[in-house]
Amino acid sequence: MPKTVAEIARETGFSVTTVRLIASGQAGKYRISEATAKIVEEQIRRYGFVVNHAARSLKLRRTDTIGLVVPELSNAFFARLMSGLEELCRGSGLVLLTSSTNENPELEDRAVRSLWARGVDGLIIAPCRTPDYGRLFAKTTKMPIVVVDRAYPDSRYPAVVSDNVEAGLALTRAVLATGAPLTAFLCGQAELPTISGRIRGFATACREAGISNWEELILRSAENSVGAGRSLMEQLLERGRRPASFMCSSLMVLEGATQRLKERIGHIPPETIMGTFDDQESLDFLPNRVFSARQNEGELASQAFARLKELHSEKMLQPEQTIVPFQLIRRGGVCGALRADAGLLQSGGSGRS
Repeated sequence: MPKTVAEIARETGFSVTTVRLIASGQAGKYRISEATAKIVEEQIRRYGFVVNHAARSLKLRRTDTIGLVVPELSNAFFARLMSGLEELCRGSGLVLLTSSTNENPELEDRAVRSLWARGVDGLIIAPCRTPDYGRLFAKTTKMPIVVVDRAYPDSRYPAVVSDNVEAGLALTRAVLATGAPLTAFLCGQAELPTISGRIRGFATACREAGISNWEELILRSAENSVGAGRSLMEQLLERGRRPASFMCSSLMVLEGATQRLKERIGHIPPETIMGTFDDQESLDFLPNRVFSARQNEGELASQAFARLKELHSEKMLQPEQTIVPFQLIRRGGVCGALRADAGLLQSGGSGRS
């Protein structure tokens, strides 16, 4: 069985500090003799070495764990964000603990309180309402918290978000450039900062194109789900408007919308142009031209992780906002996976605002 630092120290006759320094490769730095290092290293080779994390946590007052709270792990975007954060944590010797809230504020509070009770060293949260977590902790708690994906106005936490306004603008422009009349923008949870930003970009592109009734083109649902997409497409078809082109605020809304469209008219018209936020390769199997604005989950994870480290070191004193650009992709139709623009949208940049 692997031995702990204390066991190796007891068996070799050296101090716990000496054993720990040798085990971490710092014998030379602290002028530990070669003879001493050889004895300890031989013991480690023979039995192995294990860190007593409970004792280490008590001594250092940290657990080497990070908490992630997101609305829904089945959402492809949040799943990829979690994967990126897990990789970053592994590279830093940390463990990521994840919880989902199903867009329920009470479940979000419970998840945050539970992770705090487990002693996580920091939290990364995609909140379902304006974040205010101080009320959940003891008064003396200084919990580093970074908000990701959703930057609510007047939030006192640093945020890392995608450039949703620029993405809405670029995606709408791409759909309009096909020449097909824009029939609708199907939006789930339009009150979220992410979706409201996409709507602002949509509105700007419509005004540029001389579409004055752009507000009438937006159909809203309180949910971001496949069911919401089905319901919104049903509303559109009940207006007697067969979509020449339409946009969706998320992949789940697009999935539901295409399901309902196929059920109602028997097929998905191949000439219908679609636009969606977030991306997956299965869109290539659609017969239609599909434009998608994919968030850079890897960069979002990297920036959120960096902000959390800054909070630990107290280098970042202001609740700054870091903006990460989208990637505009063309999928589906006869072009397969050809991309209209494989590069990142440049106007949003990747800095802080």
